[in-house]
Amino acid sequence: MEIVNKYQETRDFLFEQAGISPQSKTVTTKGAVKKVHYLKLGNGKPFIIVHGGLSHSSEWINMLKPLSEHFHLYVVDRPGHGLTDPINYNGIDYRKSAVDFIHSFMDGVGLEKALFMGNSMGGYFSICHALEYPERVEKLLLIGAPAGMNYWVPPILRLLGVKGLNKLLEKTVGKPSIDGTRKIHQSILVADADKLSDEYIEHCYYNSLLPGTATARRTMLETVLTLKGWRRKLYLTDQLNQLKMPVHFIWGDQDAFESNETGVVKAKTIENHTFKLIENAGHCPWLDQPEQCATVIIDKLKD
Repeated sequence: MEIVNKYQETRDFLFEQAGISPQSKTVTTKGAVKKVHYLKLGNGKPFIIVHGGLSHSSEWINMLKPLSEHFHLYVVDRPGHGLTDPINYNGIDYRKSAVDFIHSFMDGVGLEKALFMGNSMGGYFSICHALEYPERVEKLLLIGAPAGMNYWVPPILRLLGVKGLNKLLEKTVGKPSIDGTRKIHQSILVADADKLSDEYIEHCYYNSLLPGTATARRTMLETVLTLKGWRRKLYLTDQLNQLKMPVHFIWGDQDAFESNETGVVKAKTIENHTFKLIENAGHCPWLDQPEQCATVIIDKLKD
């Protein structure tokens, strides 16, 4: 419990710095993952926000104040991440589990329909759910290259997806540390990690130590990746044209997962879409350029 307490203490400090007081809530769902944690804040249309693959709901902290002035935010921790119940993905149908998670969360909090924003793996969850339950998605915003749209994945993640090797890496060069947390942000998540405060990096470090997090991350990467990259059976690009709701892309010009040039081509397969490029930004562009990203998000999703 000490790690959980440190995680919450460092998170609450970031809330105070940002001038916000989100409710930290847990809902019991009928899905495979029973207790799901989320941050709730704001007024307006319901807006579900889904974080990326190795992250947690706190990665959106610098977006919560501006977005909460226009929307009722539900910022969820995915299975085995943040304060949501742990999961072991071995033997699980990953795509089905992603859809079921979002579906059961919406049912649990009593939402029939919502706006959605997802980053990276959160984008994968959001796309899969939108394909299965289009009537429950008003608009979809994908910020940063969504997982499942490109076979290529940064080499470090492919190595972490190799059974056995990943456990060795976790105990040696990949052992969680504050310095390592900043380095992983610089290498695959942002254009300039120096913009991230020491307090934010410390909080992300405690996230990596939360009970069950290591197993969830390891088995997730084993399930979705091979040494060659993203698994073909989980590829989504050839299904994007089935998305009928408005879909908006926000893409950093230095995204480590896919270039904006190929992203634009794939986005064009969606009839109703927009594509906004953010300069001097990486895979999590709102961490590099928060004001610009907030303005675009509000513009695209608000009526």
